[in-house]
Amino acid sequence: MNSSIEIAEAVKLSKKLIDRTREGRLPWEADGILQSIRGTTDQSGVTVFTTTLESNLRATVSYGQSAQTAASEQRGQLAFSLVEFDPRWVDQLNALAAGKTLTSDKVILSVSVEKDPSFGYDNADEMRLSGLLVDLYELARRSALKIDGSVEKALSYLDRIAV
Repeated sequence: MNSSIEIAEAVKLSKKLIDRTREGRLPWEADGILQSIRGTTDQSGVTVFTTTLESNLRATVSYGQSAQTAASEQRGQLAFSLVEFDPRWVDQLNALAAGKTLTSDKVILSVSVEKDPSFGYDNADEMRLSGLLVDLYELARRSALKIDGSVEKALSYLDRIAV
């Protein structure tokens, strides 16, 4: 359950992250841990995206089905977190493989909201946060998967063959 303070902070942070991402100043990445475990570079099913702020802050946005909402495609859980981590161990899997001790991440903020709750939102800020997280998730996904470049390439190709 999220407090009203956490919701308000998440609204402020997600607005700024959306602005910086739209300006092209904030790159996002598909969650690398999942890809390393799977041993694949296919990122079509990735639902978690991260970006690093400063040198030791990581913002994460994700979208997924909770156990309660798995039956309904339109309702899912949007999550946002801000975590302070030890920058010496950015690649935690390699550190674990090398047998090094990791310091635990410090969760600064962690909120989650349903995309479309069946009984409505608890308050206006929660509804606002849901809309912002949908936008942030889509921008992060497009940035991480480099969708804009692929769309431009397809448009260019179609323009050439139309002539």
